[in-house]
Amino acid sequence: MGAKRLGKSLEKGGKALLRASLVRLLPRPRRPAGPVDPASVRRVLAVRHDARLGNVLLLTPALRLLKTAFPAARVEVLLADKYGAALAFNPCVDEVLTARALPGLRRRRYDLAFDFSPQHAFSLSSASWTALSGAKRRIGFDRGDAARFLDDLVPVPAERTHETANLARLVRHAAPGAPLPPDAALRTEWHFGPGEREAGARTWREWGLDAESVALFLGARAEKRLPPEWFLELARRLRAAGRRVVLTGGPAERELLKGLVLPDGVRAAPERPLRDFAAAIANARAVLTADTGPMHLAVAVGTPTVELFSHTEPWRFGYAHVPGHVVLDAAGRHPSVDEAWAALSGLLASPRS
Repeated sequence: MGAKRLGKSLEKGGKALLRASLVRLLPRPRRPAGPVDPASVRRVLAVRHDARLGNVLLLTPALRLLKTAFPAARVEVLLADKYGAALAFNPCVDEVLTARALPGLRRRRYDLAFDFSPQHAFSLSSASWTALSGAKRRIGFDRGDAARFLDDLVPVPAERTHETANLARLVRHAAPGAPLPPDAALRTEWHFGPGEREAGARTWREWGLDAESVALFLGARAEKRLPPEWFLELARRLRAAGRRVVLTGGPAERELLKGLVLPDGVRAAPERPLRDFAAAIANARAVLTADTGPMHLAVAVGTPTVELFSHTEPWRFGYAHVPGHVVLDAAGRHPSVDEAWAALSGLLASPRS
């Protein structure tokens, strides 16, 4: 057996052993006795272990539904350590917890706990965290080994639906009689605190930008990443049209820009904390980005977007159904600069919603 196959075999065996150990240690699921009584729900836990920025923002409509369905309940969110700041000032969130809270989770006495991991794949870590809560009822999608950890299972949707609607399905299952808005009305949310909008406007001006300026986000993971030269050509066209441009991204993207000559009127934004970056981007006329965290961030703060989809599902993660947002679906390839320019020009020519 080769080293690679041996490594995979050991990894698979280790995961199976861990899963079996967790099943023995964690509270056994119990078949729910009848529907949830909304009046009896006082404490709710929402679990999202895979806490990428986009995933946290996609969860926000479900959090609003929880507050609507169980208005007397305290809603707490359990995330990995990153991106809890995305939920600051959210009126539907009473507390954000991280893995450091796991040892004392059962003492919080949750009435309901939701495993909000994606419906397409079972997450052992997310299911374990949900079970560890000891909640009276633990709700999640019925796939993989979910039945070993959760006691109220929801069928995986067969139809193509947006991720916000998929996650909302778990809340609708728990509160079938609640007056909840339809899926078409669900929107991701970002809430600014005192002074944040004003600080973001100052940052935008300090970058030499105005209300008609466009942000191009260079970042993306793996096959979704486009070369910096692609964005520079788009920036040149925007400059020729009289618009100022800011290039944004993480440390990897700033490294890629080193040694490249930026056109006049095009600036590479310095790294900023998440909430500062959100407040600045809220001032852009438009953001062009691949399917990545800042795409969801721009939508949540209300900035129009052109969304580049090459290797992920636009029907699941895109926002073509929301006014002011354009999805460019290249289906397995990178879009050309001409395609992106046409989509961006159309968006900029339309009035801002």
